[in-house]
Amino acid sequence: MSDAQLLDAALRSIGAALLHSLWQGALAGGVTALVLRALGGSRPSIRYLIACTGLALMVVAWTATAWQTAAQLVPEARAAAAAPALGPAGPFDFSPAIRPISPADLEAGAPSWRDRLEGWSMALVPLWLLGVCGLSLRLALAWLWVERMRRRALLPVAEAVAARTRELAHRLSVSRPVRVVQSARVQVPSIVGWLRPVILLPASALTGLSPAHLDAVIAHELAHVRRHDFAVNVLQTAAEILLFYHPACWWISRRIRAEREHCCDDIAVSLCGDRLVYATALADLEALRGSTALALAATDGPLLQRVRRLLSPAAAAPRPSGWVAAAAPLALVLVVMTSATLTGTAASPAAAQNQPPAPGQTIPAGSGVVRGQIVDAQSGRPVAGASYEITGPMDSALGRSDDNGRFETRPIKTGTYTMSVHAKGYVMGWYGPRESPYGTPIDVRSGRISSGIDVKLYASGVINGRILDENGEGLRGVEIVLEPVNGPTFGGRRPGAAFAQTVEKGVYRITAAPGDYYVRAYVGDPLPPGKDGKPRTYVSTFYPGVRVMEEGQPLRIEAGLDLYDIDFTLASAALLRVSGRVVDPSGDSLESVRVAMMALEGPATRMRESSVGLDAEGRFEIRGVLPGNYMLNVWDKRKTSRWVGAMKHLTIDADVEDLEMRAATGALVTGRIVRDPASTRQLDMTEVNLQFEKRLTPNGFTLAGGTRIAPDGSFETESPGGLVNIGVEHVPEGWTVKSIHLDRVDIDGQAVDLSGGTRQLEVVLTDRLTTVAGLVVDRNGRPLSGYSVVLFSDDENRWTPSSRFLMEGRSSQTGQFLLKDVAPGSYLAVALRDLPFRAWVNPDNLALLRSIATKLQVVEGEQKMISIRASPTPDGLVNR
Repeated sequence: MSDAQLLDAALRSIGAALLHSLWQGALAGGVTALVLRALGGSRPSIRYLIACTGLALMVVAWTATAWQTAAQLVPEARAAAAAPALGPAGPFDFSPAIRPISPADLEAGAPSWRDRLEGWSMALVPLWLLGVCGLSLRLALAWLWVERMRRRALLPVAEAVAARTRELAHRLSVSRPVRVVQSARVQVPSIVGWLRPVILLPASALTGLSPAHLDAVIAHELAHVRRHDFAVNVLQTAAEILLFYHPACWWISRRIRAEREHCCDDIAVSLCGDRLVYATALADLEALRGSTALALAATDGPLLQRVRRLLSPAAAAPRPSGWVAAAAPLALVLVVMTSATLTGTAASPAAAQNQPPAPGQTIPAGSGVVRGQIVDAQSGRPVAGASYEITGPMDSALGRSDDNGRFETRPIKTGTYTMSVHAKGYVMGWYGPRESPYGTPIDVRSGRISSGIDVKLYASGVINGRILDENGEGLRGVEIVLEPVNGPTFGGRRPGAAFAQTVEKGVYRITAAPGDYYVRAYVGDPLPPGKDGKPRTYVSTFYPGVRVMEEGQPLRIEAGLDLYDIDFTLASAALLRVSGRVVDPSGDSLESVRVAMMALEGPATRMRESSVGLDAEGRFEIRGVLPGNYMLNVWDKRKTSRWVGAMKHLTIDADVEDLEMRAATGALVTGRIVRDPASTRQLDMTEVNLQFEKRLTPNGFTLAGGTRIAPDGSFETESPGGLVNIGVEHVPEGWTVKSIHLDRVDIDGQAVDLSGGTRQLEVVLTDRLTTVAGLVVDRNGRPLSGYSVVLFSDDENRWTPSSRFLMEGRSSQTGQFLLKDVAPGSYLAVALRDLPFRAWVNPDNLALLRSIATKLQVVEGEQKMISIRASPTPDGLVNR
């Protein structure tokens, strides 16, 4: 077991002890107060013993609770020691990041009372540690001060005083040698030390007290020595440090100190024989009162009560007032529970709740209603007439907001939905955080109203300008696209966020959501010839007229504001040529093979044909190519998959010659798709397809096709060559893949080399579906909406973009999430906000997430329900 696991168990045990000590201390304080009241007329020594017992019970209960909790947690930590200790994120946060929950907890959408209280107790651990450290430092300083008093500024007392002290010690049967000295560091007589006690007398006491009064005071200090009060006081101070937060602890401690002084007072009176003399001595010392935390002085304790008790014992009987101290922790428990209730109620957004219908409103069984408001994101004013669309796999709803921006759908079937909103002058909005690509899911429950589904719309900003040719003339028909400075990338470029086309004189107007963008212009359909009659050739150009995006000037669009005069000239370029040779190592005929180019930045090419054939030697040539990004591929009318590996991604800014497009001979894959013997239903293979995906880039795959399956599940097909992922498409409803074995080796979720030869493949389908569902919560156990739950295999070999072992789901407005068709195995799980689009399929991102994720084991056929605490999104995550 690692040090981190030991620390986790220790601090969780402290949290449990803090939580339970509230009621345990309240009970001990109440019982102590009850017993002290019943024994109000008894001897001080009995009441002292009762008070010490009450404080000891509080310490024992605290220690026993921590010990018992640790005894339960340590075996669990040892059992999990085989897995990496990928504990929860955040300072002073030591509670488990993942907890099993019941269906009732999931339905309620809130943590249990136990989870809430434990969350509060864990939050108090750092405060408790801070208090303990502060009081321990105070105790250490007091100890150093006492040691300095024992050794510095000491003067011998008169022999008569020393002799009188020895006589009194003998009469009290004090066997240990007791020094009596004069000290300039004390104001009243005090005793320090246990094994080698020293009585410190100030000069004022030696000169200001009569011999009888001085004898009484010394007798009081010697009584402390005989009773070992200094050692008990040290232990008592340690208990106060441990339980400093508990009012009952401080009340019992005060009672102990008071009864301790009463005991010593009685001993001193028994020696001096006169209560009035002793009381007068105490009164004389009151003007000189003052002592340290550990030294025991003659004036310690409630002096007025002590004097009254000495002069009139019956009238000054102690009246315990521990009921308030005992009740205070119980009141604290009620406050904590009430706070947990209120915060739990407010866990979801204030209005995002599932509510029962109003009296008289009927919602059919199996259906629910969605209710909310559409408002302006900046002003908060309602947006009237906004059209919304709520879509899901089972149903949909359309409508418009009323004059107050409010809406309520008709009853729709229960399930999970997304909501989009359109309004004039606004960018299309989604329910949920603005950063979420497709919004936050909405859970619709049977017979309930999903209320508080509020959508914030952002007023669109506008860019106005002109696109010019090299002569300063406006160009009509030029395509304009805004590319976000930040966002997901595909093929090395971020998809456009808004589009427009120039009109007369090259004028354009384009609207988009607030943000930072690059403005790109390119020619789509061929432009008419220029004034000289020659065709005009232009390439993609970024504002303010450069060909490379990184050299362009990004523009910031503000909500509801226009940018004007964003004019720039399209860059022209000469047409280029791409030539090369197609090679098939198998020696097959190339007669039906063609080569094609596809522009990746719009139709920015002036090629004579979309594809070209080959000559007798397999050579090809493509003319009329503009500079830009292209995908060059080979296709065969016979639909063989060996040409997938020949695809090339090219950035062309000059003529390309001697380009080789080589086929990769794949393996002959034969085998069967079979039904799991443990399944209880019949399997229909009619629509099932075997699918091959070929790796073309370091972090991506492209579909390479596959083959249909015979009714008996058998197949025989040629695969692409090189690294390939194997999967199954169109699996019947209620079925999923159980395993994929190639040559009897498990390859599910992994890329395998299928270059040449014959390979045997077996795929098993099962109807034992596995799901992981639950709640995303914060550190106080409150549900969080709009968070991404990422589940990824503990085996890095399965971190391929099309792997079944990489999954992501978003929490709904109630904090719930659902991951279907989870492949059994060992996973790591983490919940994050603002996760970049499809960042969870990038192996580099998963390597970063591993350090904050938590181990999760999923068993076949299991319907696992958990709560998972959200973690801060780490820096460095990138789009796919």
